[in-house]
Amino acid sequence: MNNKVLTLLAVIFAVVLSGCNSTGSSTSTAQIQVNKMGDGSMTCEQIVAETNQMNAILGIAEGEMRNAEMLGMTQGLAITAAAHSGALAGAGSSLPYLGSAMQMAGNVNDMNRQQAEKRAESAFNRRSVLTGMYAAKGCGQ
Repeated sequence: MNNKVLTLLAVIFAVVLSGCNSTGSSTSTAQIQVNKMGDGSMTCEQIVAETNQMNAILGIAEGEMRNAEMLGMTQGLAITAAAHSGALAGAGSSLPYLGSAMQMAGNVNDMNRQQAEKRAESAFNRRSVLTGMYAAKGCGQ
């Protein structure tokens, strides 16, 4: 196997491994409740504090979604580059499970993206409820 093939396979392998990393480690996997017991008794300061938490969760989740999208594109480019260069054909039996590994990495990446989307949607909905509560209580006036 020549150096060109080995280099491309190393790149593909690195992309596959990067797809196996969970992007959701920085945020809690606990479900965000849109409406909670005790919402009616929250003070303006508590509403602001929780709204800030939802903003932080939204920012992290949106970053995770972008990362998942970029990783998916990188995996696709790596496969395309390897196919066009002939590296996949040249690999022969050296990496018999490359296709399965790429598929598995893609599945993990999709799962991470979907989890981030759910967190973002829940945080957005909770923030909307909190914004309504803030206005209804006359906070900030």
